[in-house]
Amino acid sequence: MTSIDKRSKKLTVVAHCILNQNSRVSGLAHCPATIPEIVETLQKHNVALFQLPCPELIYCGANRSRKTREEYDTKEYRQCCRRIAASAVKQLEELLKENVKIIAILGIKNSPTCETENSTTEVGILMEELMFAMKKKGITIPNHSLSVKRISDTIKWLETAMK
Repeated sequence: MTSIDKRSKKLTVVAHCILNQNSRVSGLAHCPATIPEIVETLQKHNVALFQLPCPELIYCGANRSRKTREEYDTKEYRQCCRRIAASAVKQLEELLKENVKIIAILGIKNSPTCETENSTTEVGILMEELMFAMKKKGITIPNHSLSVKRISDTIKWLETAMK
């Protein structure tokens, strides 16, 4: 008996805390568990979620204080982010070989680690390393930074990206 493969072959890469608010610095979680509007939007369109590990949690632990990009921007922290980026890119390459469409990378607005856009702040260190590792492999994926104060903007952006 053969089974029918029901994979949608669609994927969005998300910053760790979109799916796990427990990983946020104390006092910065905006939701009890996940950011449900994002999860629900992606599920509605049968888009899988690829959760990036949180380098802040790995490097500084759960009971850490808020830091700036400049404070995180050390050789050791960059190496941590570089390892995460290399592992993620290897997995994404494998998925691309299987014709999985990677719709987007969702980062976090104003995050020293996961900001994806070069608007008012610098790109976060993990996202910078991820974009560099993807560029070396010829991978281009649209990206967007989620502002928890303007989740509807991200949902509109995702809806457009999924068309």
